[in-house]
Amino acid sequence: MKSFYNKRYLSAATALLSAFVLSVACTSVDDTLGAGLIPGGGEKLSIHIDTLGLGEGERIRAFQTYTDSIGLRASTKHMRGAMNVNVGYIGSAEESFFGKTVAASVFSGLPAQALTPNFFKNRKSPFDSVKLIVNMKYVCGDPSVRQTFNIYRLRDSLAYTTDTIYYHSFRYEDHIDSEPLFSFEYSGEPDEIEEIKLDILPQGQLLLDELATADTTLFYSDKAYEFLRKYKGFVIAQAPGTPANAAIYANYLPNCNMNFYFQRERDQWEIDLDDDNKEKEVTAYMQWYFSDADGLKTMSVASIRHDYTGTPLEGVQNGGEVAADETVYVQGLGGVTATLKFPDGFFDAMNALKPSEDYGLYINQAHMFVWLEGETTEAYDKAFQKLGSYSDYGSMTVIPDYYISDASTGSITIPYDGTLNRNPGKGYYRMDITSFLQHALQHDDEESRQLTLAPTYTPYEPFADNTSVLLAADSDKPVRVKITYTLIEPDGE
Repeated sequence: MKSFYNKRYLSAATALLSAFVLSVACTSVDDTLGAGLIPGGGEKLSIHIDTLGLGEGERIRAFQTYTDSIGLRASTKHMRGAMNVNVGYIGSAEESFFGKTVAASVFSGLPAQALTPNFFKNRKSPFDSVKLIVNMKYVCGDPSVRQTFNIYRLRDSLAYTTDTIYYHSFRYEDHIDSEPLFSFEYSGEPDEIEEIKLDILPQGQLLLDELATADTTLFYSDKAYEFLRKYKGFVIAQAPGTPANAAIYANYLPNCNMNFYFQRERDQWEIDLDDDNKEKEVTAYMQWYFSDADGLKTMSVASIRHDYTGTPLEGVQNGGEVAADETVYVQGLGGVTATLKFPDGFFDAMNALKPSEDYGLYINQAHMFVWLEGETTEAYDKAFQKLGSYSDYGSMTVIPDYYISDASTGSITIPYDGTLNRNPGKGYYRMDITSFLQHALQHDDEESRQLTLAPTYTPYEPFADNTSVLLAADSDKPVRVKITYTLIEPDGE
């Protein structure tokens, strides 16, 4: 490929950029770089603005792609794949286009308070009942279907270090006992914290007996490491035989606990305070909490799997792709993404912006516009309110957004840095892809000339049930790129 950077113009371009950087450092950021910053005509340098991607042969093609190994390699230590994201997902859902989605929640816990050697004093029974406190939210699927969930004991210690990555396709089955401890049924659309009494299965009774005879020093606050080596955690997963066309729920782990109840005799001080109460026994409990906040030594993994077999998206499995001519989807819950490929015709059209081959062309800024199908409130609400652009989605290699960088200084306000423009007649995402396009000009391999649109995951709600339906090349609003560029006249003209 012929470079757009003619060597004899590099120094001129560098000088231009240096002057621009110095100017913004002293004043304010000019987000369009200003079409009249350097007047056209007889000057050696002139700035222009054009839109590409609309002509025949230069349209940016879209493909459905999928990765089950999202690493979330980002600047914050919270972003570690599907690990310690504060939310556990359970259940399954089935849909004709997106296929089957199955979720399970893996987590470890610690005693909510340190137990003293006298904790089991006056105990009259072993642990005889267990309750699970959950903070569920309906995510997707059919909430009217009654599901049975099993709770399994982890037999392996899972790492909770900041350099550990658990992908959302994590196979918990390889790390649990074969028989479940407890079970419960669930359905509906919850909106508050709930207490669920668990059915104690034979394996669960063995755990309760073990806890009743355990060394209570393990429950001291300074024994967290020892406790987690002994009691490694739990997995909540659908019981075999549960319908697949049910619902998926998100459980906010910081509000999730498990209470183990037993009966004990009343202490004398309790009798003195309430001598009218003739009950000789009272109910006591030991509580484990499952918050996965950093510093607590606990961990969680959101195990979410997609199966597109028998759907229009089947080709995305095993690293494949499916051409999307008119519309392309960005799916929530770690599902399919939209990969955009820039054809040679796009760069030919850019080359044609030069008055002659002797001119140099430097991209100052490039904004990509991707339209949402349907400009309705319903479509806006269902869509992701913000999308990210990635050169490698599996490792979360983000395409640097200069607008976001500028906004972080507090000197300017950015309205649409990948955020959905919900204004009437708009309905598009705008993204700064300047660095991507500058790199693509210098490298004509396929990998350098494609990017992926996907959710911008955060530690707060990493796997939302949003779906963005985007317009592709053969639609009436294909993806387009607005570029601000500098033309550099050749010497002697």
